Amino acid sequence: MSDTGGTPGLQRVFPRGTVIFKEGDSGHEAYMLQQGTVRIFKTVAGRKVTIGRVWPFQVFGELALIDDGPRMAAAIADDDATCLVLTKDAIRTMMDQAPPGLNTLIQSLLSTIRELGDDLADARAMLAEHGVE
Repeated sequence: MSDTGGTPGLQRVFPRGTVIFKEGDSGHEAYMLQQGTVRIFKTVAGRKVTIGRVWPFQVFGELALIDDGPRMAAAIADDDATCLVLTKDAIRTMMDQAPPGLNTLIQSLLSTIRELGDDLADARAMLAEHGVE
């Protein structure tokens, strides 16, 4: 499934095994999971390392929309997943309506989250190399 724009409120279904977006892609939409599960993973030394799971009513894919950075990780539907599409414009509108200073705080938190995602993936890859999953 490509990472293209969508209509706010649009529902999209991703069959089990579908890659919703790839690490390094630019982000044009985020998703609120309504049904199913989604796995978030990074690739470290050619190995897919799970860094999180998304459950119903959680949002994923939002970082790239807020800070305009590339996707920090990939997302794959572990089960048939039904998602509500959140467009970049909708996220921007929310950010524009935020109180002064909140955007700075959010940008700082996003930077920390990206670093922690890299550190977590590296640590899990190292553990896997030593037989610890």
